[in-house]
Amino acid sequence: MTKLLVTGGAGFIGSNFIRYWFKNYPGDKIVNLDKLTYAGHLSSIKDISSKKNYKFIKGDICNPEVVEKAMKGVDYVVHFAAESHVDRSILSPQVFLKTNVIGTQVLLAAALKEGVQRFHHISTDEVFGDLPLNSKDKFDEG
Repeated sequence: MTKLLVTGGAGFIGSNFIRYWFKNYPGDKIVNLDKLTYAGHLSSIKDISSKKNYKFIKGDICNPEVVEKAMKGVDYVVHFAAESHVDRSILSPQVFLKTNVIGTQVLLAAALKEGVQRFHHISTDEVFGDLPLNSKDKFDEG
């Protein structure tokens, strides 16, 4: 039996990931750490919340004490929690920097301390920008 920490699990992608995981690995345990900001809603995980092997923690990934508590006994971290809307990043860049950089660093430090086996950091399409639907161009980091 594997224990996962999913951050941002009350958001659209995170909540669907949790459903997927329970469908494919019903005996595993999941701890869902979410701050419940504009993108996270308890209604997204209503159908999951009664599972015995599921625990929800309302908390901020920037808070080392909360993260260390959530990380106890975890094998894998799947990190969805982020500030993600480009328009909001222009209006409040410090919030994005704190959550996306400092919060991720807090998670990495706690994962290292706890001996977590795997850390998966998830991102969004907004990192890459827009491409036409049927573009012949391939994505290139160069």
